[in-house]
Amino acid sequence: MNFCWFINTVQNNLTTENTENTEKKVVKFQSKIEMLLVKNMLKSLSILFLGIFFLETTVYAAQNSMELHAGTVKLIRDGKSRILQNVGESYALLANDRLQTGKETQITLYLKNKDNSVKLFSNSFFKLDDLAAEENSVALLTGKGNFKVKPLPQASATESAESVNTEKGQDANNKLKTKLGGKLKLGIAKLDKSKRRKKKRFNVRTVSAILGVRGTEFVVATSGDSTNLLALSGEVTLASPEVPDYEIPVLANEVSHVKEGSGPSVPVTVSPAERDKIAKSGGTNSFQQVQFGQSESVGALQARLKRDDGNQQFEEETDKEGELLDQLDRLDELETLIENAENAIDAAKSKTLILSMTITNR
Repeated sequence: MNFCWFINTVQNNLTTENTENTEKKVVKFQSKIEMLLVKNMLKSLSILFLGIFFLETTVYAAQNSMELHAGTVKLIRDGKSRILQNVGESYALLANDRLQTGKETQITLYLKNKDNSVKLFSNSFFKLDDLAAEENSVALLTGKGNFKVKPLPQASATESAESVNTEKGQDANNKLKTKLGGKLKLGIAKLDKSKRRKKKRFNVRTVSAILGVRGTEFVVATSGDSTNLLALSGEVTLASPEVPDYEIPVLANEVSHVKEGSGPSVPVTVSPAERDKIAKSGGTNSFQQVQFGQSESVGALQARLKRDDGNQQFEEETDKEGELLDQLDRLDELETLIENAENAIDAAKSKTLILSMTITNR
């Protein structure tokens, strides 16, 4: 009996120990499985995020590229420089990239999947400021560039409405020119300001000029404190950074320039021969033979703009006074009408009284 009891006790203890050990092993195994699953999940997520990042970078870079036609280019990105000299190859471009062309160099930049292009020549320094989907902003600090910006396929509903309203407003202004002189000038001034504030889809900055483009071809040459512009088609607006609110439109086959301390010159038309010479030339001296129009100093422009603003306020006040006088004239006319009505009533009363007395006498 005792021996059997001993055997049973040992067997029970062994079974309990085995069960506990088995349970511990199972728990430990489950923990290892869970850790492996978590590690694999994290690894998979990391690979997924890296894939998305590289895919976005590749797609973004594919939208903007540079092709080297001749010479050498220094690409500066994130403070690091790289010399590019493999003619015929294309290179991806990113926002804030800077390009410096060497001697006898020609490159073409393709922006927004080749919707816009910039051909740069020797000794140019170029910066890609903003490469957003709706708008490109670049800077040509020195050198010469031929720009080609794709126009919008069609005017938006807002722009079309603005155009229609502008035409109607001009017709109305012409008809009411004598009567509403103050309002007319003020309305035109407000219209001009709204045009100046209209967002351009392509902007070019130089040291001495600001250019706004909505779709056209043009040539820019800049060196030091001077910027020259030739519009090949469409329209380009030109302004000085010292007086950014004053900009002038430069139309096809017209040239203008801006120098430090002056506003944009009056646009003048160039001959076809001059036009082709400027467009094909590879340097900033292509505008040397051009006779530019006159320009005002920055001080004179600022004074004139300030004076124009003062005149607008005076015209508003004058117009209000005119409205008050018109109201007084209407009051005078009303008083005259009332007085005539009272006289007519008195006359009618007199006739009624006379008629009544005549009837009574009879």
